Amino acid sequence: GEPVEAASDGHPGLQRGQVENAEEEERERKREAIRRRIAQAKLEEKIHKEVERLQLENSEDGRRDSGHMNHAAGRGSAGHHSVEDKEPQERGVYDEEQTYRTTYNRLPLPTHEAGTEEGITYKTFSLEEEMAEIVALIDKDLSEPYSIFTYRYFIYNWPQHTHMAMHNGKCCGVVVCKLEQHRDYFRGYIAMLAVDSDLRGKGIGTCLVGKAIRSMRAEGCEEVVLETECSNTGALRLYENLGFFRDKRLLRYYLNGGDAFRLKLWFPGVGYYA
Repeated sequence: GEPVEAASDGHPGLQRGQVENAEEEERERKREAIRRRIAQAKLEEKIHKEVERLQLENSEDGRRDSGHMNHAAGRGSAGHHSVEDKEPQERGVYDEEQTYRTTYNRLPLPTHEAGTEEGITYKTFSLEEEMAEIVALIDKDLSEPYSIFTYRYFIYNWPQHTHMAMHNGKCCGVVVCKLEQHRDYFRGYIAMLAVDSDLRGKGIGTCLVGKAIRSMRAEGCEEVVLETECSNTGALRLYENLGFFRDKRLLRYYLNGGDAFRLKLWFPGVGYYA
């Protein structure tokens, strides 16, 4: 028989249809893993809320009981309660939980949509014709433009994590992300962020990144990473104000010889972060 033609995307011995099926199976495996993680996160959040409710009820019951005891015993006995008579939280039973809440405050994400007073609206990618607008907006600021295949890889596979800012019916800002399993946890990656130069300084970029973090966190994301040029002080300030920290410096990361910082955002725990 005739030899099997090698597929053009680097899978020798497999015909294109087989390659596409294998890739789709791999994507479905990842989606199923994410669905399982979402279900687990929701269950843990439900348990966490129930524990909080029970703790609150116990605390209120304890205060009522304490009030009755103090009233019956009178003022003279008020200072003679042992440490065991105090509420469990006062004794330090929940000290670890209290330390957790003190140490890991909610991330400083924006609570409003920037630019709405000027007619800015926000959406996720949904229409094929939006691709050209996204490419044009991002390419304006890149010294090393991406190929169309790079855009398609991110946006077609994770459209729910491509958040767009719209002004007068046109895309004026966009953040492009992906969410995949990394080792034994799920890692989000911010691949691209761009805002039209005429609308910068209004918080649109911060709002877009905040929306991306929330959508990835909702699917079980436990860490977000990105790279940005060391010289890009505006981007560094934006991300660091959102809780990212500089994980490492990547020497000569870009084709122009420039260095990059890898930035990371960690989510410490389950019952955190709306």
